[in-house]
Amino acid sequence: MHAPLVFAGRLKKLIFTTRFLIGISCACLPCTACTETTKPEGQKKFGSDADYFIGLRLLSEGNENAAREKFKRCIKKGSSRCAQRSAEALCSIGNIQEKNTAAENLLKLFPGEESLLIAARQFASSGEINRLINCTSNLDFSTARNEIIRLRLEAMAKRGDSSYEEEVYRWFTECPVSTEHYQFYRDTYNHPDFEGAYQYPETAPLLRYTPEQFAINYRIASYKRNYSYTMLCSDELARFFENGALLPSPQLISDFGKNYLYGSIDFVKNAMYFRELAQKYKGTSAEFYFWFYAGRLFEKAGIYYQQTKQSFEMAILTANDKSQKDNALWYLLNTSLNFSVDFIISSIGSYAREWSDAEYFEDFFEQLVTALLAAGRWDEFGSIYKAIDGYASDLTTAQFAYLYGRLIQEGLAHGSSEEAETAFKRACGGGSSVYYKTLAAYRLGLWKNPVELQKILCAPTGIRNTQTNIEVDSGLETLLLGYAYFGFPELIYPEWQKNQGQKLSPETAFYLADFLGKCGETEKENSDFYVQSLRIAARTQRNANHQITREQLNLVYPRFFNDFVEKYCAEYNISESIMYSLIRSESFFDADVMSSAGAVGLTQLMEMTASDIARRFKIHDYSLIDPEINIRFGTYYLSNLISRCDNSPLLGFFSYNAGITRVRRWLQSSLIEFGKKSNMPLDLFLETVPFAETREYGRKLISATIAYEWLESSANFENTVSHLLK
Repeated sequence: MHAPLVFAGRLKKLIFTTRFLIGISCACLPCTACTETTKPEGQKKFGSDADYFIGLRLLSEGNENAAREKFKRCIKKGSSRCAQRSAEALCSIGNIQEKNTAAENLLKLFPGEESLLIAARQFASSGEINRLINCTSNLDFSTARNEIIRLRLEAMAKRGDSSYEEEVYRWFTECPVSTEHYQFYRDTYNHPDFEGAYQYPETAPLLRYTPEQFAINYRIASYKRNYSYTMLCSDELARFFENGALLPSPQLISDFGKNYLYGSIDFVKNAMYFRELAQKYKGTSAEFYFWFYAGRLFEKAGIYYQQTKQSFEMAILTANDKSQKDNALWYLLNTSLNFSVDFIISSIGSYAREWSDAEYFEDFFEQLVTALLAAGRWDEFGSIYKAIDGYASDLTTAQFAYLYGRLIQEGLAHGSSEEAETAFKRACGGGSSVYYKTLAAYRLGLWKNPVELQKILCAPTGIRNTQTNIEVDSGLETLLLGYAYFGFPELIYPEWQKNQGQKLSPETAFYLADFLGKCGETEKENSDFYVQSLRIAARTQRNANHQITREQLNLVYPRFFNDFVEKYCAEYNISESIMYSLIRSESFFDADVMSSAGAVGLTQLMEMTASDIARRFKIHDYSLIDPEINIRFGTYYLSNLISRCDNSPLLGFFSYNAGITRVRRWLQSSLIEFGKKSNMPLDLFLETVPFAETREYGRKLISATIAYEWLESSANFENTVSHLLK
């Protein structure tokens, strides 16, 4: 059912013209003046699928009967995607009986999870308990949506179904606990008052419960992180495992381990207990969990490295799947960072051949970089990047290769200029780091070769894609392009989100991004279209299997709110590219966004900072969600920080994120680490910043600034990089 249709009335007020990549000369949002003139053209272009879009328009105008006929025609004659959306739309039209009948037809014509969720919601809202239970039979609880399962179980509870308790137990022990589980437990499930008995021990003997009820309660208490309570229950759960009343399922054992990890400080005693359990359950799927949490508990104790290492190695050997093995290996490597960097250096090549998801280990390598630089182990970067090349992610390999080349250039690592050049070339070939690719291109002097430079800047940013062709869903493309042509831009992004554009050609996806960006220009009081445009463009570059064009890269690095950015950058003497980079990184051009820390708007200013700036400007009444105010204040603030940081944009960025005093302290520490008195290379300084989030913040802003400047003029590349890293 199309909740976004409520926006159609608002969108009637908008009229805009834009060029279409697919050959459409112009498009208008629905209004009285243009509806009739665009209908024949739309029917010609989209064929029977046009009935769906015309039906949406009629529905938004309140003409349900005419809309129903259009939807029915599309179901009979349209392509599968538009036909399915037509069947879904019918579920929102008419009386209860008509909606229920439409839901039954939807399931019959288009079986699948999307249809099942719509039908389940409809049957639940209309009280059709039997229909709901029947249509949700044979669910796979491990893959089905939790909302569908919850609706089914609520219906079973109302009907008094005999298998209700069994299915509730399956849901709570086969799946990670979610908000849907908690809502069901709180509002529907008739459970004994476990926690009441805990608060009033004299009532405990009166408590009657089955092992299954106990397990469900244990999972909910673990979900609520009520560790003091769950620790009291853990012995009881272990007894149920031992006497066979409950199977030691992965979800239960995982909670069991977490509760010992966070609910007690007897780490060594508990670690030994888990080692005993691992031996007791040797050869079962539970063995992995007991070894894994034994390792976590020894790690918590702090001084038992050999026992920690042994436990994680056993967990790796007994893992039930690739993700478990990766998880145990990640903890083994991270623990070794604190005890034995030599072990990591000597074994990283062999371990790299064992993991399955290379990207899962990127944060470990991020920590390893900082540890090696702090220890002055410059030469290790060369041996590590060669050992992990082809096994680690392209991001990680590019990072180590680039730093090895730079350390050679700075005379810190042993190696020739040819070795440095080879390392930079490898960094340029990385598939997921714009930052390291662009800096390596600068070190190689590729600004002298515009064609090669464009290949690097316009390359896909995702992991190496070996596919020669992307599997395109033509029906999905028709649906999304139809939303654009017939004036329903608010429906584009929710549809795109369902699979993150995986089945769209890059050309169509970039067209949609361009279209939504133009919608944002028309409706400037709502920045949602700007955000959606950028998200689609950025994801499309990541998913692409070939070079994108310069015009498409402009969509990845847009210049929204350009009138305000241009005005205040000129006033406060700061590069527009720097401000666009800041806004893009901080808010993705969302004017209304507020962070969990309280930062507000496009430039994510804190209220305290904004109030200081407002006093300086003698402004008494302002709102940080006003794009102009926010950009003015943010531009002034960043410009001031850069000037206080010797006109270094990177140090200004860091100061904006973490505070100027902290940045100055980091810079002094970095000088000591590298044995320098001054002139600290800023690309190496970035790698020594103690917070991974801040390091990544700097990388994003540097690479975005370079891209913005290059898009403005290719000749800017050399001077831009030089200025950013001086």
